[in-house]
Amino acid sequence: MIGKRLNDRYKIISRVGDGGMAVVYKAKDLILDRFCAVKILRQQFSNDEAFIRRFRREAESVSSLSHANIVNIYDIGEEDDLYYIVMEYVDGTTLKTYIKHFAPVPPENAVYILKQIAAAIEHAHEHGIVHRDIKPQNILIDDQDQVKVTDFGIALGLTSATITYTNSILGSAHYLSPEQARGGKATVKSDIYGFGIVMYEMLTGQLPFPGDTPVSVALKHLNDDFIHPRELNPNLPQSLENIILRSLAKNPDDRFDSMGDLYDDLTTALNPERINEPKFSLANEDDPGETKVMVPLTNNQSSPHDSKASVSAPEENGDEEEEEETPTSKKKEKKKDKGTKEKKGKKKKRAVLFITIAILLLAIIVAALFLVPKWLRVDTVAVPKVKGLTYEQAADKLEAKEFKVKRKNVTDEDAPSGVVVSQNPEAGEKIKKKSTVTLSVSKGPEKETIQDYVGYDIETVKQLGLEDKFKDVIYKGVASADDPVGQVIAQTPDAGSENVPSDTVLQITYSTGPEKITIPNIKGDSKEDAKTSLENLGFKVAYAEGDYSDDIEEGHVLKTDPSFGSTAEEGTEITVYLSKGKELEPRTTVEPITVTVKQAADSGDDDKPGNDKDNGNQNHNSNNGKGNPPDKGDDETQPVNVVIYYTDAKHDHEQFVNESITETKVYNLPLTVDPEGKASYQVFKDGQLIEDKTIKYDDIKD
Repeated sequence: MIGKRLNDRYKIISRVGDGGMAVVYKAKDLILDRFCAVKILRQQFSNDEAFIRRFRREAESVSSLSHANIVNIYDIGEEDDLYYIVMEYVDGTTLKTYIKHFAPVPPENAVYILKQIAAAIEHAHEHGIVHRDIKPQNILIDDQDQVKVTDFGIALGLTSATITYTNSILGSAHYLSPEQARGGKATVKSDIYGFGIVMYEMLTGQLPFPGDTPVSVALKHLNDDFIHPRELNPNLPQSLENIILRSLAKNPDDRFDSMGDLYDDLTTALNPERINEPKFSLANEDDPGETKVMVPLTNNQSSPHDSKASVSAPEENGDEEEEEETPTSKKKEKKKDKGTKEKKGKKKKRAVLFITIAILLLAIIVAALFLVPKWLRVDTVAVPKVKGLTYEQAADKLEAKEFKVKRKNVTDEDAPSGVVVSQNPEAGEKIKKKSTVTLSVSKGPEKETIQDYVGYDIETVKQLGLEDKFKDVIYKGVASADDPVGQVIAQTPDAGSENVPSDTVLQITYSTGPEKITIPNIKGDSKEDAKTSLENLGFKVAYAEGDYSDDIEEGHVLKTDPSFGSTAEEGTEITVYLSKGKELEPRTTVEPITVTVKQAADSGDDDKPGNDKDNGNQNHNSNNGKGNPPDKGDDETQPVNVVIYYTDAKHDHEQFVNESITETKVYNLPLTVDPEGKASYQVFKDGQLIEDKTIKYDDIKD
């Protein structure tokens, strides 16, 4: 299955979960360029029409819901006997795994999570849907503790007939309500019970009714008490334990009336004044004033009539004892006594008969006075208020009072679908049991056909004022090489579908043009490696000299333009700047410059170009070269004018010295040379250039 494309749109990436009737995969929507979850019906059920109907019903149930804490349904499809549902992908884990790691969950964290779950279930109830399988495995949570309720696979519409199979109960045994365990119909109160089990498990780390088999667990739900949460977690506020105790009441009438009431209770549970509130108990628990059911009489128990018999019997026996206690009289009047006894016996029989008849007449009179009117009287019962409840809640409440219920669907712009907007008779009116109460149930606002926005420009669509019509409008840009920038390419819900705008989130998807590619971070890569990386992504490459760097060696990538991490379209030219390596420090040197001065006894000038003491042209005679004796002034040393100019890293053709000297002198000229530069100097003697020298960076030793 991995790698398979469903209807050439959904590419299966990996398997993320298994259920009793389906397998869930992570997939990629190739059209909308987003991840999604695809639930695929198991092959063994693909020919079972009942399972297929149930599978499709899950999608239909949830697709009518729009809530931040309920997984969104995107699509329903079929391909080659594969039935699948495409839904929102949640990057996280199940609440069951979360409980294993963190239970008992701190009260503040638990309430934050539980309120989201309660809000999601309440939203489903408001739209006429009972989940019927509330358990941690069906609750997803991300790393920010954001919750999504999923798997409405056995959800039941409040207005539709149950599809529970005969002698079978859908749902997980550990989270099953007592009424489901005995095969009864699941209601909103059943979801409240399942919520209570989840809450118990989060705050204690244990299940209230553990067991090895579904049957044994179901029997515990019906008959057994559970360990109260504070016995397992003494730090648990009493207010939170009270919510659990009320939610897990075995009689549905003793639980919260609605998930909304439970949500409200959770909202204030951690208020200081509620932390140590009195412990919750049912009204009839250990109540000395409660009405007791009398146990039927057994053979060993006596009735009031038996008591009367036991009083009258000794009187008769007493008479007989008196007769027996007069033996003298008996002997003297033996014959007379015989006749007397017969007469007395007849009298006694008549007395007993009279007493019996009297008792019977008395019993008949009592029955006539007390029992017959009761048999003839039909009890009247006050009709409870059910307006504002869901139809399922209202029906349960009325049937518990032995009323018959008739449903009448009406359109109502204000009341959510499935909620009772009126009742007849009104609340408080007394009527006979078995009488019919007619409930007017809202069908919700009228549905409208969703318009087709595909093909329009996104700016045009934004001007239509859709935010005033729909519950929310989401504009999402996706890359597309085939569609013009700004053109709407998809929408959810689809055009032509029937929805209530005020309950619907509309998503408009538009093209942002060709897909842009992220420029990788190739800093420090060699020139060749950088070129390979960029060209493999479809970019063109150009090079430029970068700056010095202490970290990046010479010839390796220093930066790019556009920069690392930014995006560009395929074919864009990326300029790669290469490092010049570590920057070299300037070097300094001192150049000794010697300027010689001819003394009076010397015959030549060694500093002038072309003069050389050894060139053979020097005149060693005492005359001036013409055969004449030297002038008188030749015996004195003439001053020489010296000018030196220099250029280095810090100076540009500056004068170092300008003076007259009468004897040879050495000048020490300091020079600074940059790594890429050079220095030079020129020496002039009496206006004539006698030396011109250039010094390079490498000429100077460290």
